[in-house]
Amino acid sequence: MWAIVLLIAFFANRGEDVGMLGKLFGNLGGGAFAGAGIVDSIAGAVTAFAILIAWFGLGSLIARFVPVSKSENHSHVLELAMRIAVGAAGWSFIWFFLGVAGLYSTAAVLAVQVAGVALAVFGFNRVREAKDESRVPETAAGFDKLLLLLIAVPVVLSFIASMAPPTSKDTLLYHFALPKAFIAQGGNDFVTGNIASYLSLGTEMHTVWAMLLGGLFSERAGEAAAGATVWLFFPLLLAAVFGFAREIGITRRWSLVAVLMAATVPTAYHVASSAYIDVALAFFVLLAVYGLSRWWQSLETGWLVFVAVFLGAALSAKLTTVFVIAAFALVIMMRARSAQSAGENAGRIVGLGIGALLLAGFIASPWYLRTWAETGSPVFPFYMSIWPAEAPGWDLERSNLFQAMNSQYGGDPKAVVDYIAAPWNLSVAAQPELPAYFDGVLGVAFLIGLPFLIWGLWKLELPAAVKIGSAVASVMFLFWLSSSQQLRYLLPIMPLLAIGIAAAFEKIGESENGLRSIGQIALVAAGIAGILTGGAWFLKKAPLRVVLGGETRDEYLTRNIDYYPYYKWLNTESAADAKVWLINMRRDTYHLDRPYFSDYLFEDVTLRHMLNDSRNAPELKAKAAAMGIKYILVRHDFLFNYDVSPLVDDAKPRAENEAKLKMAKELLLDPARTVKADNRFGLVKLY
Repeated sequence: MWAIVLLIAFFANRGEDVGMLGKLFGNLGGGAFAGAGIVDSIAGAVTAFAILIAWFGLGSLIARFVPVSKSENHSHVLELAMRIAVGAAGWSFIWFFLGVAGLYSTAAVLAVQVAGVALAVFGFNRVREAKDESRVPETAAGFDKLLLLLIAVPVVLSFIASMAPPTSKDTLLYHFALPKAFIAQGGNDFVTGNIASYLSLGTEMHTVWAMLLGGLFSERAGEAAAGATVWLFFPLLLAAVFGFAREIGITRRWSLVAVLMAATVPTAYHVASSAYIDVALAFFVLLAVYGLSRWWQSLETGWLVFVAVFLGAALSAKLTTVFVIAAFALVIMMRARSAQSAGENAGRIVGLGIGALLLAGFIASPWYLRTWAETGSPVFPFYMSIWPAEAPGWDLERSNLFQAMNSQYGGDPKAVVDYIAAPWNLSVAAQPELPAYFDGVLGVAFLIGLPFLIWGLWKLELPAAVKIGSAVASVMFLFWLSSSQQLRYLLPIMPLLAIGIAAAFEKIGESENGLRSIGQIALVAAGIAGILTGGAWFLKKAPLRVVLGGETRDEYLTRNIDYYPYYKWLNTESAADAKVWLINMRRDTYHLDRPYFSDYLFEDVTLRHMLNDSRNAPELKAKAAAMGIKYILVRHDFLFNYDVSPLVDDAKPRAENEAKLKMAKELLLDPARTVKADNRFGLVKLY
């Protein structure tokens, strides 16, 4: 009954995607189905696979020097995922220093790729030598095959979408824009005006690699390769979930249910298909928790080394990993307390455990030291009111605006009831592209299983790994509640909860056999609901034809990005050195091949300041011209709406605000200088 109520409530909120499935299917047609462009997609996919091989090669080499014992239920799938993860972490580290040395070049990428493949050949030989240790595969029953089929749907759809030209905001802002800029300048120097270049960009190093290697074939192949390479973390995550579950004694079927729960989160599909980094983060966090659970049981130092590597890789991808590290510190203290009760050396356990966390910080430190040296703060652009810093295009005002913007996620202001209702709202009411509704969709599978996980932790003897994973997930969730409630920031805890829920259902089912079947059916139904949601998102963008070559890149981008025709005009009709001022254009610099100026995130700040400092329109135009601006591209529909315009200062008289708006219109909507315009966007030539 609980599952039925949740599913009904979930579908009641899905009118904008699942409710439009019939109409969205029409997006798949409209022209040729395949064409010459498929060659670029194939080249991109082959490039991503070659990078995966290189990850495995370096990871196999490093793993040889970290001795650890194998568990009774040793999973070769999990071992393979760990080797690949170690290699990905190692190569990211190497690509950082190649960037510092200014070696983002054809020669460097070929040398890296040859070295990676050579190491992989040696690693494959090692795997063949150990093949006799493999368990005999189990025969898959019909229900297991159904689970595999359902899991395959979001994996395949996200793979196709990942190779399409990028359209998602953060990808255009920095996940792809910065690697493109890094390659153009030959290294990872800070990109003027793009504050994201001061962040830790460990995952984006693989994007640089893919763009360079795929770019040897064509620019479009490099773009497809970059998307496919970041997508690789999605199937790797699912493989790790399966292997982790099997190692702790969960049956094949319930392990597949856990994989299904993680695979069918609609936001996981979006992240995997859009070159966002949150799935990669979830992958490293999951493996770090696995290493921590193995260390809890064996106290082998080697497992702490793996913990450090995986946490270091996660921290190199995102600062929010500090919340994970805090959770790990609590678990380490709990293990020391348990050891003290048993008469063991608790001090040594604490020392080694905290040492692993410090080593993780050391592994990630190059990114933060680089930013610290440049700005005065290792955590720039965050918390500037606590740790002052400075960089061109950013200041305390923008930092405070950034914090205010992040507080909008999940609704603002928030009352106690909002925090209490967060699990329900996350599962049922969440919506993509709406900050007040968490900017994503989770689905109801986790809320279906959560009561059973809590019951199992309270009343039953679940594996230690489940207890540790649940503890880490709980701490991360509490931190998430008190910070920016963006749904994708929760993705790292989803695999942990999926494994815990599967273990709890299986354990409860030992005494309540009917509940086992009901639980499987309910979770499969929730998975199908997630697949329908992600499938609707896939159909909305309809990337299949552009990946197969039946639709051109320009046609696809024109369909999915309303302002793209303006970028196309600038790229083809303006002079190569014509500088463009972007105002409220999502700071999409990836699709623009011209010099530009744009404020980061708050894209009308410079305009507001110039308006306040100007007495009339000619003076405003002169200031814009002094910046070397030749064209201005602006989204003006809300900019000149008095009720919502950021140019309006409520503390000033309406007459003064109206005068400022008029001055801005004379600059941005001058009919005599308008090159191209519609009811949302306008492109004017300044001189």
